[in-house]
Amino acid sequence: MRKVLFLGLIFGVVCFFVSVSFAAEYKYSEAADHIDEKATVCGKIVETMAYQGSTILGMGAAVMESGCVGIEIPDSMKDKLPEDMYKDKEICVEGEIYKNPNGGGSIKVTDPSQIKAE
Repeated sequence: MRKVLFLGLIFGVVCFFVSVSFAAEYKYSEAADHIDEKATVCGKIVETMAYQGSTILGMGAAVMESGCVGIEIPDSMKDKLPEDMYKDKEICVEGEIYKNPNGGGSIKVTDPSQIKAE
């Protein structure tokens, strides 16, 4: 009986860590509903805009429009990313979603591996 309980406990712990390690995936239109979550957000980049030492990718809408998910990429990472910065492409970005000034969600990119082009 002890072995069964022990194996059940181990299984539960493993399942917990597996579920935590995989971030949820959302469409760009759902990002604002998941502020402060670590997740993957997917959508089409419709605009890029330089802003205070960063490039902002507008996912789903232009950068200053409501409903846009802003993908913030520091200029220090430009040499590690494609020249066209994913404009007009479908991408997925993993990171913590925070609230942007337009009321939508945004993600700050700190490593190129956070971005996956579809």
